Amino acid sequence: MKHLLFVAMALLLFSGCAYKNEALTLESYKAEYAGPLSKDKKTIYLRTVKDLRANKSIIGYIDQKSPTTINFYSNENFAEKYSEGLGYALNLAGFNIDATAQEASLVVEVYIKDIELIYNDKNFDTNLKGEIEIEVIVRKGDEVITQNFRQKGGKWIAPSHSSKDLEPFLYTLFADSIDQIVTRLTRF
Repeated sequence: MKHLLFVAMALLLFSGCAYKNEALTLESYKAEYAGPLSKDKKTIYLRTVKDLRANKSIIGYIDQKSPTTINFYSNENFAEKYSEGLGYALNLAGFNIDATAQEASLVVEVYIKDIELIYNDKNFDTNLKGEIEIEVIVRKGDEVITQNFRQKGGKWIAPSHSSKDLEPFLYTLFADSIDQIVTRLTRF
């Protein structure tokens, strides 16, 4: 009986203290663009969307005083998701994206430079902050225009140490950055 109690307590201790952090996934961009439309049906060729981050699986961390860092993870191909979302938003803005690089009036390259989500459970107001840094290179004839976009946001969420709980917030940051880029492209 004594051994059974010992085994039960050990099982309870080890199973109850296990920390499981699931990898984050990102929903596909829903057709949400409601910004300005292209004045004339310009053609855009989306040459590339690349994720330039050194470690593509870490998207943030928990800000705490512990010597061990708890990171937020994702196995998502952000370049693919961003390319898909940008294509939808460009169509909604009145652009024709079915053109070759030679036919297009604008040739666009998008580089994801940084994605960082920081959770801090010490605050009672904004405890989750995020930032996405994107570089966009637009070629219009012989003219080359480079623009940097930094989409920031913050909100309060219930105490959490799971990457899965950050999905809606990260989706909002991505959707807002896509909308910001498309709005800027309508001005060319």
